[in-house]
Amino acid sequence: MKYESLKEFIKRIGKSKSTINRFYKANPDLKEEIKEKGQGNKKHYPLSHAKYFSSELMFEENKLLLEDNRAMKNLIDCLMVKDSLPTSLCYLDWSFFVTVAYKHERNKKSCYRLMSGVYSALIEKYGVLAEIRMVFNAEPNSNRDGYHNHFALYVSDKTLHNAINSDIQAYFNGNRIEIEPYDKYKAGIHYISKGGLNGEDWDILGNRLGNIKKAA
Repeated sequence: MKYESLKEFIKRIGKSKSTINRFYKANPDLKEEIKEKGQGNKKHYPLSHAKYFSSELMFEENKLLLEDNRAMKNLIDCLMVKDSLPTSLCYLDWSFFVTVAYKHERNKKSCYRLMSGVYSALIEKYGVLAEIRMVFNAEPNSNRDGYHNHFALYVSDKTLHNAINSDIQAYFNGNRIEIEPYDKYKAGIHYISKGGLNGEDWDILGNRLGNIKKAA
């Protein structure tokens, strides 16, 4: 947990010292999270407490919680349809979950071309060495126009993972990119398919897809 001094905390939340003191007097459980440190044991306040002084921050947190609840409901509904494509994809092995937030505004078609481009680059370099599978979607940005991409990637040969990680970073150089080892408990495949697998928002690509088929 990160902390900051009273002066910094006041500047962050735009409230007076007396307002802060009244809040913690009414919420002793939160007051216990305040720490005394540094010269003179001055009080330092958790940055996470700033949300309690801002209706806007509380709204954003509640909105995210609501979205998480909806995502969980959609996941359960999805898993109940045993023959659906999202359910089938959930049971496959995946190596990475990647998010690409573009520096410049991108529409769906542009996002699709970039996803196809990075897949083609990986296949050209590693396709004879490993099974490579990718599923992606394009999602609207929440704070500006345009779209960003999420994709899950499977590479059968784990010795190639570091090199492929570097290649993806290089391919999207100049944009904000997050690459994580795929965690099945975070249901990344479901997140990708939450809007429905149809239209130009998504695709599944692979050099050994076998019986995996698209379902609109």
